[in-house]
Amino acid sequence: MVSRAEEASFPVRPSRARARARTFGLTRTQRFLFVLALVTFGLASTYTSIALLTRVTPALFPGKNFTNLVSNVAVIGKLPPLPGISAPDENSSFQKRINLLIMGVDQRPLGPNADKLPDEIRYGARTDTLMVATIDPVAKTMSFLGFPRDMLIDIHLPDGSKYQDRINASFIAGLDRGKTADAGAAQLEKDLKLDFGIDINSYVLMDFTGVEKLVDAVGGVDIDVPNDLAIPGWYYSDDDIHGVFVSFPPGKQHVDGYHAVAFGRNRDPSDMARVKRQQVVLKAALQKVFNEGLLSPNTWPGLWDAYHSTIKTDIPYGKMAGYALLMQETNGRANYFSVGDPVDGRPTVWGVTTDAGASVLEWDPDNVQYWLSQTFTKAAYSQSSVEIQNGYGDGGAARTASLGRYLAYSKGLPTVYYGPDQPPQQETTITLYAEPKRVLAEDIAKWLNVPKEQIKVASKGEDTTLPDVVIVVGRNYKIPGN
Repeated sequence: MVSRAEEASFPVRPSRARARARTFGLTRTQRFLFVLALVTFGLASTYTSIALLTRVTPALFPGKNFTNLVSNVAVIGKLPPLPGISAPDENSSFQKRINLLIMGVDQRPLGPNADKLPDEIRYGARTDTLMVATIDPVAKTMSFLGFPRDMLIDIHLPDGSKYQDRINASFIAGLDRGKTADAGAAQLEKDLKLDFGIDINSYVLMDFTGVEKLVDAVGGVDIDVPNDLAIPGWYYSDDDIHGVFVSFPPGKQHVDGYHAVAFGRNRDPSDMARVKRQQVVLKAALQKVFNEGLLSPNTWPGLWDAYHSTIKTDIPYGKMAGYALLMQETNGRANYFSVGDPVDGRPTVWGVTTDAGASVLEWDPDNVQYWLSQTFTKAAYSQSSVEIQNGYGDGGAARTASLGRYLAYSKGLPTVYYGPDQPPQQETTITLYAEPKRVLAEDIAKWLNVPKEQIKVASKGEDTTLPDVVIVVGRNYKIPGN
């Protein structure tokens, strides 16, 4: 038992009431500083969070920044720009174009549980459909580049060796070796990079049964068949057992999934015609998706959840919302190209027979480069026009022609044409008629070794036929790169 003397030596704990009184007995200055500290901490936390979101948003939503992504939210949308926080500009890695590899395998129906089969069985066939979809987050445009399945390319092996085969054998080579769709896609992505210089971000893989389901999921599509792609009558079978006669006359017609696939698989009179037919179906499907708003933030997740079993892809789920939003913002603006198309009447591909007796397509590298440049045009060059005029004099026609090929083939300018000859002049000149195309004019000046300070600026006035940039080739002109 504690004595009174011992008890008196213990520190006395204040009652709760007294403790509370001491807590709130701060001076006004102390209370003000305490509140100020809390507010400062809160603002700092908010600032840090917004800064993080500002930097992360373009990675998840290409072509967007935090402010315009949430601009539809009344409070957040009115926030002024915060000092020290900047979204990536158009030269940022977050704003680079997105390249998606789209593959369709020629696999016969495998039954109702096909999506549960191993990849090597479900996708164990060659890629009869092969295209690259590229989306530009800055220009808000899409392009699709198709590859004829019989193009002869180099297949690159892990040990550094290579051999030649059709391009549709690349995926199956990787699948056979790695036993997964990822391995097959990795092989094809590697070959596209080393043979054509195309960097792929992600892939999308479907069999034709999956394509049927997707077309049926949107209620069919309305295709517009050109005269040269019409099919008068054809016995079509998707399983080599059951078949029906189908026909696709010229003009507009509504098709379900089965007939959309049938039309896209026909290769009469050549494999290039098959690529064109597939692009007709793709264009119709995209129009249906845009017209019905199926890429809206409220719709696409449900559509994906319902039909993702028909698609194999390595696109991270967290990025799908951003890709869908970006595609929605293109408003269906898309270009469709094929590396098999002629250029200025000159064939790009032609048939040959290998020593082993296989029928393949050889190809012209310059023509293929032209289609690559057109497909992957820099955003600053989008929808631009350049006119080249001969100010060199005698012998200038060949020089203007070489410059035109360089700008279109190597640099991917979408519209290049030749204007009237000018009186001979010593200096090559560049005139800019559209201020928004200044980057294009300055890039051309760099390629031609013309100081950008010498770029002339003029107004189109009311003449809407004037090009964005006019180049007059002078006597000091040298072929770029030489």
